Amino acid sequence: MPIPTAPPETGPRRLLRDIAFEKMLAAIVDGTLEPGERLNDEELVKWLGVSRTPVREAIAQLHTYGLVEIEANRYTRVSARDDVVYAEAAQFLAGLHTLAREWGTHNLDTTTQKNLAKSLKTVTKQLKARDLAGPGALLDLQGELARASGNALFVGTEEPLRIRVNFLRPRDAEAYDWDALVAVADELAAAIND
Repeated sequence: MPIPTAPPETGPRRLLRDIAFEKMLAAIVDGTLEPGERLNDEELVKWLGVSRTPVREAIAQLHTYGLVEIEANRYTRVSARDDVVYAEAAQFLAGLHTLAREWGTHNLDTTTQKNLAKSLKTVTKQLKARDLAGPGALLDLQGELARASGNALFVGTEEPLRIRVNFLRPRDAEAYDWDALVAVADELAAAIND
């Protein structure tokens, strides 16, 4: 029996644990999986269409990001939002983003610089309109500068922390100092356009 040929894959192969992690992360961040919700391996296996091992590996990674709580032989659940943890994580992330601005802006190519400037205009409009998506988008733009730094250790520290801060950040417009956020966006625009 001849073996059928399949067209060659055009992209890089991806590990099942990475696919499971990305889907679970998106579900946690967008609220599909709510804070405090228990995570059942069997339900996750069915939902993600992978075996238990990639699910457990994804959960372990989400735990290192601070998005999942694990108590052996008791529960695995989505972390609850905590204002104290948020304040500490946001303060640390702000320091990292200061470094990202310093290190990343020097490594931007023209195309990336233009794309970031365009995205920053959109984010600034969101912030001025007090759109709750604005603070998260501002954090993600600063994450782009961290990636532009070219420092893998820095990126590996900034990304999980940024995701954690985005998860923990307030969902109430009154919790933000919108003028201060617009000022950060303006400073970022000046740094990118230098």
